[in-house]
Amino acid sequence: MKKIKFIYGLMAAVALTFASCNVNDLPEFDDKDAFVAFTSSTASVVETGGTLEVSVMLTSLSGINGSVDFEIVAPEKGGAIEGTHYTIEGSKTLNFTGGEGATQKIKFNIIDNDVFGGDVKMTINLVNPQGVNLGASKTCSVTIEDDEHPLAFILGSFDAQGEDYYGSWAVEDWKTTIEKDANDLNKVWIYGFTPAGFPDAIYGIVNDEKTEIRVPVNQTIGSNSSYDVVLEAYTNEGADDITDFVVGTISADGTITITPTTWIAAAAYNKGTTTLAGYYAIDRAVVFKKK
Repeated sequence: MKKIKFIYGLMAAVALTFASCNVNDLPEFDDKDAFVAFTSSTASVVETGGTLEVSVMLTSLSGINGSVDFEIVAPEKGGAIEGTHYTIEGSKTLNFTGGEGATQKIKFNIIDNDVFGGDVKMTINLVNPQGVNLGASKTCSVTIEDDEHPLAFILGSFDAQGEDYYGSWAVEDWKTTIEKDANDLNKVWIYGFTPAGFPDAIYGIVNDEKTEIRVPVNQTIGSNSSYDVVLEAYTNEGADDITDFVVGTISADGTITITPTTWIAAAAYNKGTTTLAGYYAIDRAVVFKKK
């Protein structure tokens, strides 16, 4: 079997030339243009009874006085409810006093309800500015992630091991991450199913008993300018390809063990064709151990 080799190169440095009509001119900022805005447009927190702080920044050179209110808007379906999913610490007005901290925080106390209901969402809107303007980032979308997901025991980071075909079956190690699907409780997304080094996720389906995961073959692992890389699997060298899915057994501690006689491969095909060029990785006896 032919192995595709990674080739690394150094990027050339590019010189940039800046011109100015007067090098002594300095940019000016008038406090009449001062504004408040979120420092990030998204935020998330796991529902474990902790806290979430969302920062709002005032841009001002002289430290002017001003204030802004915020409101919470939640969708009808899957919306976060105050008193059920969170409480707010303090008032819904943020005050900026001259010279005192250009950043204020909206503080949420997250309620762990010990019941699985799925992730919930809300949007924070900045409204009613006093003495300042509203900046472009005047909304922040927040997700509270449910920690009672039925597949929580296999979500997160894993240490993966497998016997490397190209290393004379010596054990090689790599990192894997498994994330839940937004809609399907039996579906997960796997990053780093093989040690090929591509970032794309592939999916697997867990049975209702949560004892087995099946990962369909021929999913795209990644691509570059030369190759399309897909997941393939074999029962032995020269044997017919596994054409349906790779099977893994799930232990109570979250360890996933791929059928030991299955070889999983990151197969490279010439870009846009069905012509096999080689492999980035082929491993057998693969095990994913929950960190």
